Amino acid sequence: MRARFEELAQAIETGCAPGEFACATLEAERSEFVRINGARLRQAGRVERAVARIRLVQGDRQAIHQLTLPGLEEGRGELGRSVHDTLAELRHVLADSAPDPLLDVNRDPAQSDDRQAHADRESVFDRAAFMKTVADAAGPADLVGFCAAGPLARGFCSATGSRQWYQRDRVSFDWSIHLPADAGGGDRKAVKASWSGSTFDADAVSQAIADSRRDAQVMARPVMRLAPGDYRALLSPRALADLLEMLSWGGFSARAHHAGQSPLAWLRSGKSSLSPMLSMAEDLDAGLAPGFQADGYPRPRRTALIDAGRFADWLVSPRTAREYQLAGNAAGDAEMPESLRVQAGSMKSAGALAALGTGLSISNFWYLNFSDRPSARVTGMTRFACLWVEDGEPVAPVEAMRFDDSLYRLLGDQLLALGDNAVLMPAGDTYDGRATGGIEVPGALLGGLRFAL
Repeated sequence: MRARFEELAQAIETGCAPGEFACATLEAERSEFVRINGARLRQAGRVERAVARIRLVQGDRQAIHQLTLPGLEEGRGELGRSVHDTLAELRHVLADSAPDPLLDVNRDPAQSDDRQAHADRESVFDRAAFMKTVADAAGPADLVGFCAAGPLARGFCSATGSRQWYQRDRVSFDWSIHLPADAGGGDRKAVKASWSGSTFDADAVSQAIADSRRDAQVMARPVMRLAPGDYRALLSPRALADLLEMLSWGGFSARAHHAGQSPLAWLRSGKSSLSPMLSMAEDLDAGLAPGFQADGYPRPRRTALIDAGRFADWLVSPRTAREYQLAGNAAGDAEMPESLRVQAGSMKSAGALAALGTGLSISNFWYLNFSDRPSARVTGMTRFACLWVEDGEPVAPVEAMRFDDSLYRLLGDQLLALGDNAVLMPAGDTYDGRATGGIEVPGALLGGLRFAL
């Protein structure tokens, strides 16, 4: 993939005419995909994909074309001609393009090379070993899942000699343990879980599946129905990540703050605060996202966003920096965290249920949405493994419930503790190629989560 990137960069450098500037971003992957049903392999395949987004700039005008590159192991020499042909077509488009007063592309020859030590291997994923581990760990359980593995890369190059590269090898495995249909209501209950790593770890995957099978045993018991009200709650790292990802919808965006659409406007103004236990940062050392963005600007390695419950900084894209005359920090156009790290706390993972005592243990939320954005009020529903716990022991599954509560309250005076182990969760999206980004987050103990029904 790196060799194909160099070929693209050379074509961009040699294809520019005087007075023009050209650049390109590359998304590439060599991925193994495995679909599982009943803990058995049902479908497997490999995808090799490389897409370049080529931009031609002249003054305050630009034209953009997306080019699918030839296979990573074929078509040598053809890429240069394709890029030059693309630039010729973009010149015609450029003449009719409207001026863009906020256009800002990095023309400095920035250099970076961020790769894992083993990232040049074809793959670190052994499909046969993976399936044996899954089948042995699942046993008779109805495990349904999807795994994507292999190297993925991002690059930025320009006519002025910029070469910025990011490459990681990653294994992401999402699965559910499904229980037989309920004879009374016909509903099927399930436990949802996931695991990820830079290489396949059979012991870790086996343990994660064993944990989900243990929860499934509790889910097989008769369902409890709880009345609306406040309940003490233990959130898994995935459930807390679900809540924090809501804050990415404008919470840290400088543009959203200036437009009056940020759910953290009250935090920034000092009208509200969060718990002093809560600190989070956009931290590229987590390895979840490239150290550069689509306009070619290198990103700071770390940007504190919330420090001990108070607003620390926001994310500013080049366009927003130009529009509002702000100091930029090379955020993407969406101005959302891409490598969010939440500082762990002191609650021991092994004793989390004991710390909860009596209340709800929530593995994840089904979906979330804002019910009142200015007050960071969020509504959503529980699903999958939501368990009622008494004296530190899971007792029964709980019927799906809807909560409606403010994140200022949940992550403020209701935040009792954060777990001592932050879990790294890379993005598992594969809609338009495998995604970069993700979050590293611990679990959390809440004094009260308000359920409306």
